[in-house]
Amino acid sequence: MKLEIYDPPMCCSTGICGPSVDDNLVKLSENLELLKNRGIEVERYMITQQPLKFRENQSVFDLIKEKGKEVLPITTVNGKVIKTGIYPTLEEMEKELGAE
Repeated sequence: MKLEIYDPPMCCSTGICGPSVDDNLVKLSENLELLKNRGIEVERYMITQQPLKFRENQSVFDLIKEKGKEVLPITTVNGKVIKTGIYPTLEEMEKELGAE
């Protein structure tokens, strides 16, 4: 099982740095650690640092080409897009990971 998150441009790889930390990103980071501890492979890519990763998944590339960067973040499970525009909750990720 592999969960990948294609992030919009952020100040750092997690987005939880700087003077005004987004609580949603803190929760996402905690949830991803929880999934990793359960044996799920988790990867995050930032468009400004790993642009080629955004081309490797044709669905992700097509979504960005069609809708622009506003569609970010994009979350995939085993390459299949499961959510766009906002980060998924732990429950949403668990459901999709269980459905595979």
